[in-house]
Amino acid sequence: MDALEPNATPRWEWRIFGADLAALEAKLGPPTCLPRRSDEIYLLNALTPHSAKIRDQALEVKRLLRVDDGLELWTPAFHSAFPLSTERLAAAAAALALPLDRVGRAAYDTTRFLDEIVAPCPALRAVAVRKSRLRFTFHDCAAEFVRLQIGPAPMESVALESEDERLLAEALRALDADPRLNVNFPKGVERAAALAS
Repeated sequence: MDALEPNATPRWEWRIFGADLAALEAKLGPPTCLPRRSDEIYLLNALTPHSAKIRDQALEVKRLLRVDDGLELWTPAFHSAFPLSTERLAAAAAALALPLDRVGRAAYDTTRFLDEIVAPCPALRAVAVRKSRLRFTFHDCAAEFVRLQIGPAPMESVALESEDERLLAEALRALDADPRLNVNFPKGVERAAALAS
């Protein structure tokens, strides 16, 4: 089974983290939605650059395809609600480019997945993240402002993304942001978790 999901559209992404990004938020203009709050679990991956998280009782995986002058091209690679069958678990492992050493059940709910698949895997580390997100449109790019909590450490993040690398580069110039300062969400979570420990 191919780990890549159908209709997956790669998108160029840029993100920055900081203690106070209100000035950048103000540049984005009015939000296009009300704040959305979520509790998520990021699976930090020590072996590959790919990203995985559990949100709304589903496992999501994105693969990093390319880096160009700091900008990163990501594509959705896997999405499946829990419980995960052994077939879906194998597809998730393939999307993450990680070996799947031991499968002892026909299906895994979230708790058993974390306890029996993630915890024994030395390449993976589960980190709880609480988010409050606002979405924007900025220079024809999707944008978001996120307040997040990882342990006791509050943090903020601003991100822009587009299917068109040129549009994203132009939006970053309008935002007066350096594309080379890009920090993707897994790296930001890893740094925040290190500060919190």
